[in-house]
Amino acid sequence: MLIVKINKFIVFPFLLLGLLAACDNEPVSDQAIQSVSGHSDVSGVKLEVGKPAPNFTLASMDGRKVELSQLHGRGVLLIFYRGYWCPFCIGHLDDIQSLLPELAKKDIQVIAISPDDPDDLKTMANRLDNPYWFLSDPDLAVIERYGIRKDEELPHPAVVLIDKAGVVQWFYVGENYKERPSASQIRAVIERLKW
Repeated sequence: MLIVKINKFIVFPFLLLGLLAACDNEPVSDQAIQSVSGHSDVSGVKLEVGKPAPNFTLASMDGRKVELSQLHGRGVLLIFYRGYWCPFCIGHLDDIQSLLPELAKKDIQVIAISPDDPDDLKTMANRLDNPYWFLSDPDLAVIERYGIRKDEELPHPAVVLIDKAGVVQWFYVGENYKERPSASQIRAVIERLKW
């Protein structure tokens, strides 16, 4: 019996580490990061570099209405994610936290959008040291407007950089939910754009 208990204590940490490692996101291709026209391997995306980002109004986790056009004069980093339950989404948002001081200096607001309801947005925000603005798109209307809807319930993972005039400067939309632009890759895009 003692051997079984010891084995559980030995095996459990390795299982836990294995699960955590499996949730690491793969960085996207250099071609996607260097693309001046944005990148998508998904058909139907309704984003175009050099064109205004589709406006929207969504509820925040505290019920406040946030309209994208109210942020003109500030840069915006939109991150569309699948939900609070997705370990790859959690890993991606956690990775982006390392960029927050740089983004703040450049007056870039990070907004994370998912189909989650306000309580689930709070669950996600509580997992992070420096929460972003979390917005709820429960009927996927904005996700549909951006052309990044995967199915009846989920968006494709996406990142959109919008300049102070509300114009899309770069985007990434991916079919593979395990691949996301890393913080260092987003930093490279921002540096390339000379923000």
